[in-house]
Amino acid sequence: MIAQFDAVKEVTDSFNKLFKGYNWLLGGPSVAGGFLLGIIFFVAIAATVLPTFWKAIISQGQVPEMSPAQVVFMAVGFTIAIIGAIIVSAFTYGWTLAAAEPVWLGREPAFDRGFNRAAAKLLTLVAFLLVVAFISLLTVITVVGPVIIAVLTIYGPCFILFRNRSAFEALGDTFKLASENIGPTIVLVLAFVAVYMAGFMAIFIVSLVPLMGLIGIPLQFAFQWLASGWVALAIVRFYDLLLTGRGSEPPYPLVPQTRV
Repeated sequence: MIAQFDAVKEVTDSFNKLFKGYNWLLGGPSVAGGFLLGIIFFVAIAATVLPTFWKAIISQGQVPEMSPAQVVFMAVGFTIAIIGAIIVSAFTYGWTLAAAEPVWLGREPAFDRGFNRAAAKLLTLVAFLLVVAFISLLTVITVVGPVIIAVLTIYGPCFILFRNRSAFEALGDTFKLASENIGPTIVLVLAFVAVYMAGFMAIFIVSLVPLMGLIGIPLQFAFQWLASGWVALAIVRFYDLLLTGRGSEPPYPLVPQTRV
């Protein structure tokens, strides 16, 4: 299906929609997931790397020998951390997307239903991310390959969450949808890139100003929060417009129903 609509206007409308009602809260799951990822990697580093550095400090700079058991323990620790990062990222991203869908129907974000939907589709979301990562690794030698893969797979999680597709079915569906509507999809991706680059650059410049560096962390926190919500709103909007038309109901049961 080739859709016709003003992509720039829809990107702008998605940004404006973020600041209506409680929609700004959509960035919460992604930011919470980021904190959890930080804790996971801190624990992994503390458990595997810090003991070795501590031995180097108390041995006056001598490089301590690492036993095979320590090497295995370090490898296992980082593997667990990476697996945890994939699971947390897949869950929080799916949660945000599913919570953002009712916003375009004039409702509040459905965090409860989004949580349930992301939990139900977690294994499929993780499998999709792993498949995309594997394909990106195969194309990394071309330099632009991973970028093209990222663009063409942008709608994959939506197919999993809203259409009950498997990981490989979602991969084929998103490739087809994005390639048939490459113009709007590129506009969407370029908007994401431009906003993130401008945001990080502004935060970096502020952090260099004397006496202003301390606000760099809260600025980063606020930017990531708002950007995550906006990305979810925009992707859900484009997915809906490209595939099913304006304001369509999701085909999955909205359970539990949010009572007003």
